[in-house]
Amino acid sequence: MTEAFAGKEDREAILSEVVDLFAQIPVKREPRPRVAVFGDIYVRDNDVMNQDLLRVIESAGGEAVTTCHTDFLRMVAPGYFRRWFAEGRYRRLVSLKALYALIPHLEKTYEAHFARVLGKAGGWDEEPPESLLSRFGLKAEQAGEARDNILKVCHLKRRHPDLSLLVHVGPGFCCASALTGAMSRTIEEAIGVPVLSLVYDGTGGDKNGALLPYLKLARPNLASGR
Repeated sequence: MTEAFAGKEDREAILSEVVDLFAQIPVKREPRPRVAVFGDIYVRDNDVMNQDLLRVIESAGGEAVTTCHTDFLRMVAPGYFRRWFAEGRYRRLVSLKALYALIPHLEKTYEAHFARVLGKAGGWDEEPPESLLSRFGLKAEQAGEARDNILKVCHLKRRHPDLSLLVHVGPGFCCASALTGAMSRTIEEAIGVPVLSLVYDGTGGDKNGALLPYLKLARPNLASGR
């Protein structure tokens, strides 16, 4: 796959072979508490920085819910487009909006292959950002990580209504992450899902152990239908 996406091989042919291998893996279906991870991109997508968070979630009996980058762009881009229009940054708006419009067409190339193991992707519900952000006293024209985090958790809840836990991750001494962490209670009340903030400050120690009690509590509740 690395060689294929580096442009040295036929991507679709290689992808078809890889999906064939995945399709042969036996799968055991069982209800698991679904845990969505959001927050600082350098922590969220770095297994070293977040102490292998996704593996910890799954080893403890949970199901990690991840978000691909194209979905994240769909969540946050409309607000930035409005901001750039209001600021008169038309060249940036036109160029990036053209790239944004290409996303659905580029995805179609690969959807048919991945659908064999992931199922057919649902349609994208682009609820106006202002209606989501207004619950938190924010405006669509605002920018920054905290605003993007709010949009992400709202969309995650709409796409995965059975979420058991939201895990917010961030590096130590990060103002944007601290701001999102300070809104945890408000997010819980608006979304109806518990929020756990984990801060990775590079000092060592098991940061992910804090989420184990949540999963331990969620598993029997899930089994009983609660």
